[in-house]
Amino acid sequence: KALTTDQIVALGSAQIGALTSAQIAGMSSGQIAAIETNDIGALKTAAIAALTTNQTAALSTDQFQQLSTAQISAMTTANLAVLTTDQIVAMSSNQFGALSSNQFNALSTTDIAA
Repeated sequence: KALTTDQIVALGSAQIGALTSAQIAGMSSGQIAAIETNDIGALKTAAIAALTTNQTAALSTDQFQQLSTAQISAMTTANLAVLTTDQIVAMSSNQFGALSSNQFNALSTTDIAA
């Protein structure tokens, strides 16, 4: 059985940071969305790279803002391509600076112009 969203909410930063890429990949979008905003930054960069597009789309803007530049640069172009306008607008200048040219080009041109 999978952890409930209430159980995910109860996890601390150390426990979130201990999640493996395989564990993250197996989580539902709802479980990813349930990770506390203050704890999302504890995810390993490899775990961020393992996110599915549905999981990435489930991140709130507050969660997204908490990602480090290393975590942002670990995101796949497929994941960056599904970011919402709100997620893109919420990105800091440092987060944008962490993107490679390929990653930046994966962002929706409509959202960049918005």
